[in-house]
Amino acid sequence: MLTIQSQLLTELSAMLTVLLSTTKMLTIQSHLLTELSAMLTVLLSTTKMLTIQSHFTDNFSGLLLSFL
Repeated sequence: MLTIQSQLLTELSAMLTVLLSTTKMLTIQSHLLTELSAMLTVLLSTTKMLTIQSHFTDNFSGLLLSFL
């Protein structure tokens, strides 16, 4: 009986170790996805700003040419 309990505890310990490792990996993946999301948000914002600047430059160039 004690041998069986010892084996079960060993298996349970191994399963808990795997579960802990998996949980740590999921936590790391979650942090990485959060950082990736933040970077993509900044990239999108920067792209929008560059698009707005491009339109402003085009309009400004058109105004300058109309005065020349």
